[in-house]
Amino acid sequence: MKTWHGGATLLACDELREKIRGKRIALMMNTTALDNEGSLLIDKIVDEKWSEVVFLLGMEHGVRGNLYAAESGIPACDARTGLPVVNLYDYPRLQPPIDRLMEVDAVVFCAQDVGVRHWTYTPWLMLLMDSAAVAGCEVIVLDRPNPIRGDIVEGAPARPPYVGTHLLSGFEYPLRHGMTVGELALMYNDLKHVGANLSVLKMRDWKRDMWYEETGLPWVPASPNMPTVDTALYFAATGLMQGADFSLGMGTATPFQYVGDAGLDADLLARELNALELAGVYFLPKYYMASTYRDIYRGERHKPTLCNGVLILINDRNAWRPVETQLYIMDTLCRLFGEKIHMEHHGSARIRMCTDEICDAIIRGESLLPIIEHWREEARCFEKARMPYLLY
Repeated sequence: MKTWHGGATLLACDELREKIRGKRIALMMNTTALDNEGSLLIDKIVDEKWSEVVFLLGMEHGVRGNLYAAESGIPACDARTGLPVVNLYDYPRLQPPIDRLMEVDAVVFCAQDVGVRHWTYTPWLMLLMDSAAVAGCEVIVLDRPNPIRGDIVEGAPARPPYVGTHLLSGFEYPLRHGMTVGELALMYNDLKHVGANLSVLKMRDWKRDMWYEETGLPWVPASPNMPTVDTALYFAATGLMQGADFSLGMGTATPFQYVGDAGLDADLLARELNALELAGVYFLPKYYMASTYRDIYRGERHKPTLCNGVLILINDRNAWRPVETQLYIMDTLCRLFGEKIHMEHHGSARIRMCTDEICDAIIRGESLLPIIEHWREEARCFEKARMPYLLY
């Protein structure tokens, strides 16, 4: 068997096997749930009979990663194992059904977070915890690394009225939170008084300043638009603009690495952004073929459009602050091309941002730059608030 980890970071798979022995369980996992040798945990648990698996819980992209974002047609049965799949899109608020959780002793959760708040897998874990607390079953989290480091926090925590109302919000934590899935689960369980019977199986030898490839673990694309670890950083730099009409490079080999549109003056945009001399990043004007969010929201996500925009190039990812860069990008776009900005065109911008201040400033024609310093202070406050929940 190929050994991937190289001794850097070990997931607690052996501990998981012992913990679920003799229990009736459900699995809330997808194709990112691997063991230390790169085997898919769903298949390993079933094939080696670690426990009696009663059903699987189907999240975004499905159990096998065969669906596009937000597609709800999750198959009722897993083709590989034959296990029934509970499609969470069939339930109010997408919340795991309490009556089904009452059929099992525990639910094992394992899915790779990307270190950015508006990533649905981890908020879905929080919905699981809410239901499990009522159902009386245990929630077991097999912890995984934060791929973009666990020692850097950027952005303000989510704010009412958006907290807990959508899979893009979770609870009051920043856009780049610097925590693991297990740590966020512990924090949520305590601060929100959920009362879930929660167990977090810690990684061994993971350090907070690690990038994902330093763990020695194999990276599996956590969604069709998350092909590499660096994509997670680009997601932190452009993901909030998914509520606008810009193209962020969907359909290219480097999604979230572009910002552009048809007819945009990319040379001007690149020149203005590079003049800011932001640490660790360079903006290259470039034509590219990709989907725009106009087309995606019309159901035409495979329709290519010739776009002109900037390609974001990282030259020092340790120095780069992608969340702050996103505010600089949006501020520059508004200043140069205000008539093209339709930030709320598709109704998801404020939900994704979990705040009103960006959209309100854009509507008023105000600069977004004062928000940057404000968010820095809020990130510093969160760094202190999260301390009791850090496992590493």
